[in-house]
Amino acid sequence: MLAAFGGGIYRARWVVLIVVLLAVVGAALYGLGVFSALKSGGFQDPAAQSTQAINLQNRQLNSASTDVVILVNDSAALVNEPAFDQAAQILIHSLQARPEIAAVTTYYSTHSASFISKDGHETFFLLRLTGPDKAAQWATLQPTITSPDLHLTFGGNLVVNQQINSQIGADLARAETLTFPIVAVLLIIVFGGLVAAGLPLLVGGIAIFGAFAILRVLTNFTDVSIYATNVVTLIGLGLAIDYALFIVTRFREELARDEQDVQGALRRTMMTAGRTVLFSGLTVGTSLIGLLLFPEYFLRSLGLGAIGAVLVAMLAALTVLPAMLGILGRRINALSVQRLIRRNRPAVTVADQHGGWYRLSQFVMRRPLLVIIPIVALLLTLGSPFLHATFSSPDVRVLPVTAPGRVVSDRLIQDFPQQNGSQASIVVQTTGDALSSTNLANLAVYVQQVQAVEHVTSVQSLVSIDPQLTLADYEHIYANPSLNPQVASFAPRLANGDVTLMTLRVDAADNSDTAQTVVRHLRALVPPSGITPLVDGQTAYQMDLFSNLLAVIPAAALVIVLATFVLLFFMTGSVIVPLKAVVLNVISLSATFGALVFIFQDGHLANLLGFESTGNLDSTQPILIFAIAFGLSMDYEVFLLSRIKEQFDATGDNTHSVATGLQRTGWLITSAAVLLAVVVGAFATSRIIFIQEIGVGLALAVIIDATLVRALLVPATMRLLGKWNWWAPAPLHWLWQRIGLHEAPAPLSTTPRDVAP
Repeated sequence: MLAAFGGGIYRARWVVLIVVLLAVVGAALYGLGVFSALKSGGFQDPAAQSTQAINLQNRQLNSASTDVVILVNDSAALVNEPAFDQAAQILIHSLQARPEIAAVTTYYSTHSASFISKDGHETFFLLRLTGPDKAAQWATLQPTITSPDLHLTFGGNLVVNQQINSQIGADLARAETLTFPIVAVLLIIVFGGLVAAGLPLLVGGIAIFGAFAILRVLTNFTDVSIYATNVVTLIGLGLAIDYALFIVTRFREELARDEQDVQGALRRTMMTAGRTVLFSGLTVGTSLIGLLLFPEYFLRSLGLGAIGAVLVAMLAALTVLPAMLGILGRRINALSVQRLIRRNRPAVTVADQHGGWYRLSQFVMRRPLLVIIPIVALLLTLGSPFLHATFSSPDVRVLPVTAPGRVVSDRLIQDFPQQNGSQASIVVQTTGDALSSTNLANLAVYVQQVQAVEHVTSVQSLVSIDPQLTLADYEHIYANPSLNPQVASFAPRLANGDVTLMTLRVDAADNSDTAQTVVRHLRALVPPSGITPLVDGQTAYQMDLFSNLLAVIPAAALVIVLATFVLLFFMTGSVIVPLKAVVLNVISLSATFGALVFIFQDGHLANLLGFESTGNLDSTQPILIFAIAFGLSMDYEVFLLSRIKEQFDATGDNTHSVATGLQRTGWLITSAAVLLAVVVGAFATSRIIFIQEIGVGLALAVIIDATLVRALLVPATMRLLGKWNWWAPAPLHWLWQRIGLHEAPAPLSTTPRDVAP
C-alpha cells in the first residue's frame, strides 16, 4: 500500500510539492491570525463551584473583585499627612475620571487602617475596570497613570497575568534565538550535508503553520490557550526532525543499492520507513487524546494543538518529504560536510555485525538481568521524590522577584500586617430579590454560620457592614437609602437582582491546610432555605482544580495507554511488545517526575536555573509532560521496533534482530533525542517557573528514554522474552493478519555499502 503510494508521489512529485507549498502559504497567512484570538487562563473547570461563582459574579455584579492594585509610596511623607493626602487625592480624582475604571477603593474612601503600611509611608489603591476586555484596557490605561510626587508600582491579578504572558513571550523569543544556531549546526552534523539538513526545517515549518491554521479554526468553537502555540512549535519541529531523519536515512540506504533507481528507493523507503512514520504519528497523536478529556481549556487546547502538529508533521513527512527526495535523488547528499566532519556511516546489513550499537546490544543481551535490575532500581530511586510531591496552580510567585506584580504582592504581605492571611468570597443566589426582607433575614442567619467557622476573622455582606446595626436597621436603610447613604451605597456593589456577594478574611495563607479546611467547612454548612452559596477564592479555586484533575487523570491515563497499546499491536501483531513498551515508559517517566520534585519543589537546582522554589509543582505540568513525553517515547519505540520486526520477519532470529535493529536505529534515536532535548531544553532558560518545568521535564524524559530505556532496557527485556516478544492469542493474531498494517519487508542487502547518514 505505502510502496504504491510512494511510487505515486514520485510520479507526481512536482505537483505534490507545488500543491503542498501553496497550501502552506495559505495556512500561514490564515494561521498567523490565531495569536489575536488566544486567551490566557483556562485552568478552571466550568462545572466547579468556584468557576460558577466567578461567572455569576462577573455576569450580575460586574465582577466586584479587584483587577489592579497600585502600591503608592512617599518616603518623605506619611499617608495621613497633608502632603501625601493632597498628592493622593489628585491621583484618585484622575482615576475616577477615567471611563475604563469602574471603582477605586482607597484608605481615603474607607478610612481603614489596613490600607496603611507599618511605617506609615505607603498605601494602596484597589481598581476595578469596566471590561469586557480588561487586559486591553489596562495596556492602554497603565502608561497614563502617573504622579509627580508619589512612587507607583502596579500589581494585582490583571497585572500579574499580563506580566506572566509578557515574560513568557520574551523568554521564548530568547530561547528561539539561542537554540536556532545550535539546532542548525546539529542538523548539518546529523544529516551530513546542507541540503539534507534543510528537509526537517521544511517539514517543521509545514507542521507549525498547518497547526496554527487548525488552532485558528478551533478558536471559532472553543477557547484556546496562549500556550498552545508554544506546544505546537515544540511538537512540530521535534517530530519533523524525527520523521525527516528516519525517512532520509532509509532513503539513502535504499538508494545505495542502486543509485539510478530513485523511484524504487522511494517505494522501498515508504514501504518501511513511511509505514513507521505513519504508525509513529498515529501513536503520538493518540497518546495526546487523553488531554482532551480535561474540561480545563488550558489542557484541552494544548492537546488539540499538539495533535494538529503531530498529524500535519506526519502528513508532510509522507507527502512533501518523499516528493523532495524524488526531486533531489542522488543530490540529497549535495553540499556534504564530510570533508570537515567525519560522517561516513556504514549502512548496517546482515553481513555487518561489528557496529558499536550492535556490540552494545550483544553485551546487554548476554547478561540481561544484570542490566535490568540496577537500571530499573535507579529509575525507581530517581522517581521516589514524587511520592512527596505537592501541587498548586500558578500564582504571583512564578514571576521573578523583581517583577512589579511580584513586588506589590510581597510588599502587601511584608508591610501591611492586616492584609496577611487570605480572602475568600461567597456568591449567594437567592429566591427573588436579594434585598427583600425574607432574603436579608436568611442571609443574616447564614452570615452567623460563616462567622462561627474557625479561622474566619471577618465577614462583609449586606447585613454585616456595621456591627452597630440590626437586621431591622438594614431592611429600613435598603428600603430608604436616605436614612444612611453610606451603608446604602454598599447595596449596588454587593447585590443585583437575585445575587449578592459576601467577602471574608481567613487567618491562614492561601492554599494552606488551614485555609483548605475553612473552605471545606464553609461548603459543608447547611444554609437557610431560599439561598444557595457558592464559595470562591484562591484556595477554593485550587481545591476545585486539583479535585477535578484527580478525577479525570485515571480516565485520561487509561485512554493514552489503551490507544497506544492497540496501535502498537496493529504494528507488531504482538500483545507482549506493547505491554512492555507501556511498562518501560511508565518507569522511565517516574524518574522524570521524581527529578522535577527534586529540582523545582525541593529547590535543589534553584541557583543554577535561576528560580525561587514555591515548594510545589504546578498541578497541570505533570499531566502535560506525561502526555507529550509518553508520545515522544513511543515515537522512539516505534522507530526501534520497526527495524527489529522487519529483521525478525526476515530471519526469525530474535537476538540477532534486536541487535541489528538497535544498530540501524541507535544513532537515529540518539541524534533525534539530542536535537529535541536542545529544542525543549531551551524552555529551561525561562524566568517563569512552570515553563522551566516543561523544558526540564521533557528534556530529561527524552534523554532518559533514548539512553537507559531504548539502548539498554529494551534489548535486555527482549532478550529475556525471546520469541514470546511476538506472541498474541490466536484470535488477535488472526485479526492482525487481516487488518494489521504490515507489508513484506524490503529486501535485505547482503553487500555492505557505505552510506552518508
